Amino acid sequence: MRAEWLKIWEIDSLRDYCSLALRQPPAQKEKVVNIKQGRTATAANVDSPTKYVRMTFIAEYLRWLAEVLAKASTKAQKVEIDSMYKTIKSHRPNKKGRSNTSREDKGLDSEVLQEVMDVSKPGHEKNPYSGYSLQVRNAAIIALLHYLGIRRGELLNLRVDDIDFVANELRIVRRADSSVDSRVYQPLVKTEERTLPISDRLAEILSEYVTRIRSEFPRARKHPYLFVTHKQGPYQGEPLSNSGFGKLMSAMQHVAENFSHIHAHAFRHSWNYSFSKALDESTGDHSPEKEEKMRSYLMGWKETSGTAATYNRRHTKEKAKEAILGYQRDIGQVRGVSDE
Repeated sequence: MRAEWLKIWEIDSLRDYCSLALRQPPAQKEKVVNIKQGRTATAANVDSPTKYVRMTFIAEYLRWLAEVLAKASTKAQKVEIDSMYKTIKSHRPNKKGRSNTSREDKGLDSEVLQEVMDVSKPGHEKNPYSGYSLQVRNAAIIALLHYLGIRRGELLNLRVDDIDFVANELRIVRRADSSVDSRVYQPLVKTEERTLPISDRLAEILSEYVTRIRSEFPRARKHPYLFVTHKQGPYQGEPLSNSGFGKLMSAMQHVAENFSHIHAHAFRHSWNYSFSKALDESTGDHSPEKEEKMRSYLMGWKETSGTAATYNRRHTKEKAKEAILGYQRDIGQVRGVSDE
């Protein structure tokens, strides 16, 4: 027995699959069908409680199966089995009323984030990816996650024509069940469609990949998806799969001990924290309501969802800490009590 456990990207795929309805939605009886409703029904998802139960049972079953197959397992294998079990359970959606207090801490520290950006540059001595073309592709992927905070599904769903290199803009588009997508598990855009501005530097990174790297793969000319598989074989030039993206993240996680928390969603949390800091330092007048609207649009959330507040919790906690310490210093000075 090889004793290999589910990797993080495989658990991500499992989570996405558990979101899907196993039965086709019933046919609409109404003669007039809303276009939005019709589109949603095509990619119907189950509710959070159902997804939670599915992943719970799968986690329990896979732990049991692994323990049965590895009867003479070592202590290290038992730790790995338990780690896989806990990781699957951690990917379950939050139950209604469950604590969300740890979500704000899922971002990357600024020092780690800067190191990741440095290491991912083509030619860096610690770059874990072999070959210049692969390094350019992966640098472009990490740059998109860092600069825009987009989700994994949004990134894998990007097409070349979604980028306007003249206007320096990038579109996030929902495309359920695309006929030109050859991937078994097509990436889904779960957020709202939107157009995002991109910096000159990000445009340069993407342009280099499209014109100098991607164009060299014959199969890439037969589909519009931005990122493609570079590995030699029958899938070379085909759209990058979820597992391929996971291997990219996994390779970066092993560069250094403090890189272990690197994954797509960590960049999203880090983006929100950096966005809050940038607004603090800007000279513009940004009310909490205006900030929430901007954040919701850029992240693709509905303004009424409340998700913006969740992702801003880390920054809010820091501001609250500053406020309460300032208050304590003030009353200490009034009463003649020093912190020293």
